[in-house]
Amino acid sequence: MLTFNLKKKWFNKIKNGEKTHEYREVKPYWTTRISNHFGYLLCDIDDLKNGNIYYPTFKDIILKMGYTSEKIYARVVSIKIIDGKNTDLKINKPVYDIEFKLIKEKINE
Repeated sequence: MLTFNLKKKWFNKIKNGEKTHEYREVKPYWTTRISNHFGYLLCDIDDLKNGNIYYPTFKDIILKMGYTSEKIYARVVSIKIIDGKNTDLKINKPVYDIEFKLIKEKINE
């Protein structure tokens, strides 16, 4: 299961419904983890970089507050690569934009 550890501030914004996108810098670590979880090949990353959007079918993730046991479950709606300047990360580099919807049911971890 793909798990995202978050700072308390971002975890609470997600929990309250204020935040529906998670951003991670495009690096080999995240490329591998995202590719393995969503089942597409690393070569498909070029498609994302060219502005294409990946729509996974019923792939769930876990959003966790730091390294505590508090978790939120979410279903990924889409993944794309965008410029990180206007995201929570505020970096001038490409980032994965992972859009999700919260789900109530617990998922198999």
